[in-house]
Amino acid sequence: MNTLYVNNGPSRPGKDDGEFTASDMLRLLRDHLGMLFLFIGIAAALATAYAFLARPIYSSDVVVRVDPPDPNALGIAPQSQMQMGQSLPTVNQLAPAEISVMQSRSVLEPVVKQFHFDIKVKPKTFPVLGQIAEVFAKKGHLAPAWFGLDAYGWGGEQLQLGRLDVPPALEDQKLDLVLLDNNQYELRDPDGEMILRGTIGRPATANGVSILVNGATGHPGVHFDVTRLNTLDAIALMKNTMKVAESAKDTGVVQITFNADDPALTADVANALGQAYLTAAVQARQANDTKTLEFIRGELPRLERDLKTAEGNLSAFRAKSQSVQPIPEAQAYLQGSIVSMQQLATLKLQRTQALQRFQPSSPQVVNLDQQIAELEASNKQIQQRFDSMPASERQSATLTRDARVAETIYMGMVNKAQELSVRRASTSGGAHIVDNALRPYRPVKPNKSLVIVAGTGLGFFIGTFFIFLRRHAMIGVTDPMFVERRLSVPVLGEVLYSRQQAMLDHEIAVSPVEHAPLTYSGAESGGAPRALPHIELPEHDAFAMPHVADTDRDARVLATRYPHDPAIEALRAVRTELYRDLANAPNNIVMLTGPIPSAGKSFVAANLSVLLAEIGLRVLLIDGDMRRGHIASFFKQSNPGGLSEVLKGEMALGDAIRYVGVPGLSFISCGVYPENPSELLMMPGFRNMLARMSDQFDLVLLDTPPFLVVTDAAIVASDAGSTVLVLRSGIQSEEEIEETVKKVQRAGGRLVGSVFNAIPRRPSNRRSYGYAAAYTSTFKSMN
Repeated sequence: MNTLYVNNGPSRPGKDDGEFTASDMLRLLRDHLGMLFLFIGIAAALATAYAFLARPIYSSDVVVRVDPPDPNALGIAPQSQMQMGQSLPTVNQLAPAEISVMQSRSVLEPVVKQFHFDIKVKPKTFPVLGQIAEVFAKKGHLAPAWFGLDAYGWGGEQLQLGRLDVPPALEDQKLDLVLLDNNQYELRDPDGEMILRGTIGRPATANGVSILVNGATGHPGVHFDVTRLNTLDAIALMKNTMKVAESAKDTGVVQITFNADDPALTADVANALGQAYLTAAVQARQANDTKTLEFIRGELPRLERDLKTAEGNLSAFRAKSQSVQPIPEAQAYLQGSIVSMQQLATLKLQRTQALQRFQPSSPQVVNLDQQIAELEASNKQIQQRFDSMPASERQSATLTRDARVAETIYMGMVNKAQELSVRRASTSGGAHIVDNALRPYRPVKPNKSLVIVAGTGLGFFIGTFFIFLRRHAMIGVTDPMFVERRLSVPVLGEVLYSRQQAMLDHEIAVSPVEHAPLTYSGAESGGAPRALPHIELPEHDAFAMPHVADTDRDARVLATRYPHDPAIEALRAVRTELYRDLANAPNNIVMLTGPIPSAGKSFVAANLSVLLAEIGLRVLLIDGDMRRGHIASFFKQSNPGGLSEVLKGEMALGDAIRYVGVPGLSFISCGVYPENPSELLMMPGFRNMLARMSDQFDLVLLDTPPFLVVTDAAIVASDAGSTVLVLRSGIQSEEEIEETVKKVQRAGGRLVGSVFNAIPRRPSNRRSYGYAAAYTSTFKSMN
């Protein structure tokens, strides 16, 4: 029994088994440029159609500046405290808050009502054809109905609704409005029941539904889908068409952008959003000013009493002590303590005001409490520095400080009350519009160039992915290098697909060989099998180029009909490899097999046998496929009278050997398909026949059934000195090839290589094909 011998042929160094490299990917794409360009073309066409047929979207924006809050809200904060801006939000804190206000329902709802964004109107269109008609309809003109289908819109239909109020049960439900003659219309519910009949230009109310149709354009009988959206849904949809963002960080300048398919509407809505925000800001400022004014007016009587008390105490002390001006040390005490006490008084008033809105534990009140505690601690330090001053001077300075602080706070509050009274009547708020929205003249979407480029790129990636997926998942192995890299089985030849062979196959199919009646020179049917006789073969010069008889030209073998076809040139390379390997083989029997049917074993066997005979070898070709063998048809012969008859003893071996018109080539057909081919191959007579033929011929070429389908090839494998796998591009999977190699090993075969058959002519192999074609044309011209 032969042991498995796999030639570790020219596997490429530096690559792991099964690794798919970048160069492989480039070669794969080059081989499928047509398919790749098809994907790219389809994607580019769709992208171009979308870019030029999609409804354009316009964008317009209004720019608003948010003013920072007044740091002297009560009118009594000292300059230093105003500069510090204690307890007030900064600009970068204010802008996000105002952006949230701009997107609030209080700002968006008036705009939704103003432009009727809570009402959706769309003419009913015929599927597909209606969309096509709308694309080609002339803007502002009513398109004629196609095929007389007046119930559908074909372009130019319009319906202007001034009002639509429905019960909650009919919100977000499509109502059917049908235009009638004489400016009449009908409104129907989703079930088709009529709700009301009305006249264009006049309000109509019935069944809880109120509607006002201001105008309509359309053929009588056309239907419109009319939907009254829930207000929250309408606001949510509007948020999706607008964008609010700060123009630049920490500037307080906010940009409100609105997108729509109508340029005039885009600018109008953007300006309306800016005005709605200003209105909300004015209302918020007025409400805040009203609360502040009420607080100041409530505190003024107490502050006035405090001022009179402080001034009275100071006057009484001066009259008693006969002192008018404090000493220089007292002046320094006054300068430090007046500002500190004014700040303390301001914070206490702010805390009193804050308690009207917040709990004592709120962050706003806690922050004020911390500032008050810090100022009180600072005042104690100032007081301790002047403890050494005479008591009378210290008392005079304290009374003077109290009087000045009380006067400053009172007068500041009086002035602030007057200011708030005037400002409360103003229509300006804490923001103003920097730039109004203008009507855009150029759409922002779709960006035609970007869409086309992106679509083309997407087509390239989808095409690449499909080609890669098709190679690895959808079709079989197409790369001969897989066999060498993954399985270390050398590829003896890469046979290109032949158009001439396709014509020959068609000729075989349309003109089958008629089965001639069987004539047996051996035992009669039913007699005992006769021994295999010795066969005398004619001697001839093995090294002389034999003359191809005229009968060769009638055969359907590509090597005789078109001897310079690129496929035959590739098989000549296989012939060279096999001839070299014969010196290392245990015998001269070569078995051809494959994983599955339709790999082209018979084609390779027939043509390879002719090529081997052409170099002067005595070759015997045996069609060992007694199930579906058809090599005889290549030579315009029939199957009966072949291997099956010999193994069953119905025909002598010498009578089964045929001449096919090629010098040096003999042939044994498969015979009539028997019922037990495996059993016939396992009989000792088959092994004896192979041994006898091996002695009398230079090379025995045995074609066998597929290895994964039946067991015939596994039975023969151990008797053959060499086994060649015939693989067809795109037919067998990686798993099937691997399993075949394993089964050859288990059967004891000696695998010398593979032949990759019917490879499509791709750009990646065009170079070698071009070389072969060039040499072929040169040879023809010389002859």
